[in-house]
Amino acid sequence: MGTHNEHHFIPRFLLSRWEGNADGRLSAMRWLRGDISEKRYKARSVAKERDLYAIGRARGEPSQILEREFMTLHVDEPASQVHRAILDDQLNRLTEQQQYAWTLFLVSLALRGPGAVAHVRARGIEALGDELDTGPDDFLEARGPRPEASLRRYVEKNSPDLLQDFGTRSLPTLIQTSALNRTIFEASWVTRRFTGTSERLLIGDRPLTLFGALNDNFLLYLPVAPDRAFLAFNSRETARRVVKKGDVVLLRELNRFMVEQASVYVYGTDLAHKRLLQARLAKEAAGAGLGLGPRPQPAAVNADSGLAAALNTQNASEETPRTPTKGQKWRNP
Repeated sequence: MGTHNEHHFIPRFLLSRWEGNADGRLSAMRWLRGDISEKRYKARSVAKERDLYAIGRARGEPSQILEREFMTLHVDEPASQVHRAILDDQLNRLTEQQQYAWTLFLVSLALRGPGAVAHVRARGIEALGDELDTGPDDFLEARGPRPEASLRRYVEKNSPDLLQDFGTRSLPTLIQTSALNRTIFEASWVTRRFTGTSERLLIGDRPLTLFGALNDNFLLYLPVAPDRAFLAFNSRETARRVVKKGDVVLLRELNRFMVEQASVYVYGTDLAHKRLLQARLAKEAAGAGLGLGPRPQPAAVNADSGLAAALNTQNASEETPRTPTKGQKWRNP
């Protein structure tokens, strides 16, 4: 049984579609020493980070429960089955349960990358720290001779993992109950297969691409194979524009946006798109922020307000006519 300490923020079932050529590997491309570097890997060896959303890292005893029981069992395994159905042209036959599973997976991609986890962790520390600063009266009365001046200082000294883990522990809640779930679930879903060109789609380390605004007309894009795009949209005009574009034009437009929003790595079947990467891939890693929409600038902490609003958890009393009711929610231990 694996230790689950290598957390794949883009799961193998998706990236493995880019494996190929004689070596059965994909190309991982990035800037290195002034040029685009290409190395060949199996999908299991890329788009991962050790203990990325582990709990208890501050005390040196990281728990892998979020990776093992939530990301793997609750999100990725059901989504992998939907992914196979999509590639088998069964998108229109998905059950409500499968639609719910795919929605969770798409939302997870916006929240599980290194930049997004850093953003969520920082916001969690900030939110809990503020609470500890504003309500320390009971602590101040009971602390006796303890030297800590505030409850926050006491927690930082004696339970640092409480602060560090507060945001990370919120990931399952954010992924399962954000307003973005409803937006995606209620959108129209289609796939586009590129048969009119030999060029292939790229997939970056921030793979979910947003065109437009979530509170207006939008197009959400995820490459599900080198020749297949998954698209979600909320207006007929958007659908009309997509249908009108030829394969070459649309594929190049999707690849350009994918490269522009990547943080460090772009993955492909080969190095055929090197010129595009030289022109469009940023030379610095993106800052902390949600993994959806334009890349956050390095050292940026605040996410785009529109995207942040879309990820706010839903009010339980709010009417949600098509929000999925199926699917057992995973709860933190």
